[in-house]
Order: sequence, then C-alpha cells, then structure tokens
Amino acid sequence: MEGWSPSEENIIYRVLVSLIPPYGHAFLPELCNPGEMPERNFRIRVELVCTCKTEQLVGDMLCFIHHEEEEQRRNLGPSLLQTVCTGSYLDVQKTACRFHQLVKACWLVLPHSRRWRLTMLPCDRSCKFKMARAEEEIIIEIMLGVQQGDSDIFMSSQASEALFTPSTTWTLSCAVAEAKFFERMARRAPDGSFPLRCLQLCARILVGTCFSEYTLKTVVMHLLNTTPLSGWHRTRFLLRLDDIMRYLRHCLEEKRLNHFFFGNEKIPEVVLPPALQRAEPFNLFQHLAQDPDAQAQAMREFTDITMEGWSPSEENIIYRVLVSLIPPYGHAFLPELCNPGEMPERNFRIRVELVCTCKTEQLVGDMLCFIHHEEEEQRRNLGPSLLQTVCTGSYLDVQKTACRFHQLVKACWLVLPHSRRWRLTMLPCDRSCKFKMARAEEEIIIEIMLGVQQGDSDIFMSSQASEALFTPSTTWTLSCAVAEAKFFERMARRAPDGSFPLRCLQLCARILVGTCFSEYTLKTVVMHLLNTTPLSGWHRTRFLLRLDDIMRYLRHCLEEKRLDHFFFGNEKIPEVVLPPALQRAEPFNLFQHLAQDPDAQAQAMREFTDMQDRLTRMLSP
Repeated sequence: MEGWSPSEENIIYRVLVSLIPPYGHAFLPELCNPGEMPERNFRIRVELVCTCKTEQLVGDMLCFIHHEEEEQRRNLGPSLLQTVCTGSYLDVQKTACRFHQLVKACWLVLPHSRRWRLTMLPCDRSCKFKMARAEEEIIIEIMLGVQQGDSDIFMSSQASEALFTPSTTWTLSCAVAEAKFFERMARRAPDGSFPLRCLQLCARILVGTCFSEYTLKTVVMHLLNTTPLSGWHRTRFLLRLDDIMRYLRHCLEEKRLNHFFFGNEKIPEVVLPPALQRAEPFNLFQHLAQDPDAQAQAMREFTDITMEGWSPSEENIIYRVLVSLIPPYGHAFLPELCNPGEMPERNFRIRVELVCTCKTEQLVGDMLCFIHHEEEEQRRNLGPSLLQTVCTGSYLDVQKTACRFHQLVKACWLVLPHSRRWRLTMLPCDRSCKFKMARAEEEIIIEIMLGVQQGDSDIFMSSQASEALFTPSTTWTLSCAVAEAKFFERMARRAPDGSFPLRCLQLCARILVGTCFSEYTLKTVVMHLLNTTPLSGWHRTRFLLRLDDIMRYLRHCLEEKRLDHFFFGNEKIPEVVLPPALQRAEPFNLFQHLAQDPDAQAQAMREFTDMQDRLTRMLSP
C-alpha cells in the first residue's frame, strides 16, 4: 500500500472501507450547512425501506416497517437506527466502535492470530489496531466512508478542520479519486518515471513546517496534469523538485492554491459528482489571504526550507560560528593532551603561560610586562591576566571563557545598529555563547563556538563537548569543522555547473532523521566518496546514482564495522592544512563501538535495512 507519512514514527496503513446500507435501509446524504461552499461536511440520514415485495425472494428477511419489532429482532436483529445512529443520522463514533468490536471478534478465527498479537488502539472516528510479533509492528487504521453515488468521492469518518467535529458529521474525502489519478499516471508514465515516489521523498523536506502533506500533494497533482510525464524521469528528480518549490512559492505569493478536484472537469478516469465538477475552485490558501501574519509566517518557513542549512531537524535552525581565540599580549597558549599516548589525539587542555614582554614595552607604549611589574601597576594599565579571569589553575576554562563571551556580547549589543530593530535574548549554554535575535515573528539563533588553532593548520581545539558523559571544563575537543568547510569549498569550486555534492548531502541527511546514524556519519561517507569519485559524476541528473552509492558505502562500512575518520592519517587532501601528527596518525574508526558491541551493530544493521527499504519503496518506479 502507498505510505504517505514522512514522519519517523510507526508507519500507519490507512484503509478506506466503503459502507453500504444493509437490507431494509437507505443512506440519504444531507449537507450540514445547506448553501455552504464548498460542500465538504455532510450528515447521512438513515431511512428504513419497505422490503415486503422481496421477502419471498430472500427467505426469512422480514420488512422492518411492516413486521412487529420482536419478530424482526428474532430474524434480523435491531436496525441501524437502534445501533449506530444518533436520532436519524449515522453516527461516526458508534459505527467505529462497532467495527472495533467486529475486528476483535474476527481476529480469533484468523490464521494471523497464531503468529501476531492484536492490540486495539483508542480512536474515536476510526478503527485502529496494532499487530505485533517479535520486534515487528504494523499499525492499521480503518477509515469509514459512504460513496457519493457512483463517483470516486466519499463522505468519510475523518475529522474536519474545525476544532470540534460532531459525531454525526462526515467529511468530504477525495482519497479514492487521488489514488485513481496517481494510478493512471503510473500506468502512462515511461519506465524510470516516479512522480509519486518523488512526492513521498519531497514530503520529508516539509516535515515540521506549516505546510501539510496535502498541500504538497495538491501541488504535485497540478504539475502532473500540466507537465509531460517524460519529464518525471528519475534522472530529472532535482528539476522536478525545483518545479515543486517554484510552484509552491508562486502560490504563497498569490495566496492561492486551488483544490485539485473542485471545478476540475479534465481528469480522465476519475468520476466526480456533477456538483463537484461545477463547483467554483476552492482556495486551500484562503486562510493566508485573510491573515497577512499567517502568510508572512508561511513565506518565512518556505524560505527556511529552501535555504542552505546542515541540520535536518525541524527545530529552529542554529547558525554556528567558530571564533578563533588568540592569546592576548603577554600570554601564550600551550596545548597539552589530556591523556598522553591517547590514540587518536582528540582531547586537549590549553595551558596559559605569562610571557616576558619587557623588550617590547617601549614599542607598545603603556603595555607592561605581566612578569616583571607589580600586580597593582599591571591592573591599572592592563587589567587582570587570563590566569585570574578565564582559567582554572593554569588551564583555559571553557565555561569561564564562554561566560566572558556572553558578557561581551550583551555589552556590545547596545552599541550595534541591529539593537534598534532586533531583540536580543541570551540563551543558557555552558560551553558556548548562544543567543537569539528576534523581531516580529522572525527569529535567528546564533551559537558562538570557541576554538584555539593548532599551529597554522585548519584543525582547532574547540569548546564543543566530547562524546563522554561528562566533559571537564578545562577539556577542549578536536574540531575539523574548518577543514571540512575548506574541503567542500574546494569541491564546489572545481565542480562543473550543475553539480551538487553538498545539496545531495543536505537532502540525504533528512532521510537519516530518527535513526542511530549521526549527521557526521553521513558527512564522512560523502567526503570519502567525493575524494574517490570524479566530480562530473555528481551532476544533478545523477542524483539517484550518487544516493545509491552513499547507501552502498554505508552498508559496507556497517558490515565491516569500520568507517574511517576522513582526516586522520589522510595526507591526500589538497588545500587543507593538517597538523603533522594528524597526517601521520593511524586511521580512526568511527564505528569502533559497533566492533565492540555486537548488539549495537545488529541494531544499526536493522535500522539501516529499514531506512533502505523505505528509500527503495520511495524511489522504485
């Protein structure tokens, strides 16, 4: 079955079950609000129908109208009016409850009951249950619907967009019509086309924004109806993704996105009720036209998802800046390994020493030597040394240094022109200086990471916490962030037009959200591939081939329980300056924990297989 949800929770298989009035009953749809445009909310009146003329044909089935109630009950049981209706109207919640009871009763005689455990899940307007065995789980939700005549449009048990949906209200559903539309497109599309798969993958990009899956689906249906299907070949994935984003931006700017089926008479093989065909186009962005603030917010969220950014999470994007610390006048930074002999060398302490500056005093004016002048005289001229302010003992303290930056940012903010338009809020953070700038409904979060450069190299000892449960405040961890940025910058300069290694990386990162694989794992895989694959192979028309390469490489590393850090022991990285010790170091295995823990490796393989299966389903024609 087609799965729509891009979230990382259990996939829910939703099934629409068509309700047909039983013997002696008729379903008569009525609008909840006559004259409402568009017609989206209905009540279903249940009427008893005389069946006297057919009694002899169907045997013991008696007419509900012309036989005594007790005699009916013995032969037929109670009518729908007595069981699943409120007044004369079919009740969604009572009908769902009845289905709930039927599933439980039927389960006992099904062969699946010997291998699977059934758990009924609470749900007011549908019948939802979970089937489980070992570590495998399947969640199924039965949605109920009444067909509108002979059309592909149903009145379903799904809740409306209102805060409260009465139990006798059934909402318009185009799910069957949509399925038939995509099925027809799939039949007509040439081999290698994947409009629906493209749609499923694109849906992940919008997770957590104000844009619903249905918004994206509507955009894609409009494009499919106007773009030749040959243009949806997998080699043109990024072109179609660009079309989707452009179309969505245009709709946001115009504050109008028409529902695909309302007033659309040109949809072959999809049967629409005459009233729906004749209806005025219905604007899904009507709320944006009525609320300028909502439209502005939607435009900001759209801009965010099309901007450069590394994090695939759906929280506020954090702009991280690495600030290089240079020892001030009269001081020297002397890095030391926290654990001498540790391989790889990843954790450092930075010893602060005072340096005699007597020979340069005349050159720099009133700057006195910290070593050879009285402390009181120094304080009058220089202020206290780093040893007295941001050190613990003789070592530079991350938390004290971050706190000092915190104070400096607050003090400097008052004289910056931005302070007249933005509000500054300092955010708690032990090992960095983190703050939020806000105006109206716009927010920017910036985190200043601190670092001390290793010699003249592109490697820093940074304030970022280590992987240990506790990182001492005098510990500075190895950071290759600058080296990575220079590597990708070089690749971008050398790549021919139309190449997109970093874009590929950003899009792929979203696929790993919610798994045990970190962003850094993916970044490392891509850097290894970029260093061994011709850049011409990273053209946007070969996106899916490169995506396949990434998955194959990651699988191989998991099977071998080894993924080498890109910079340790790597001497073949042009334009990136590494310290000699790092160039000569033994390769460092990022998957060392998998080699030491078979259970962790088995779990990682399971998560990879699930992720690859999901990706394969998305991209298979």
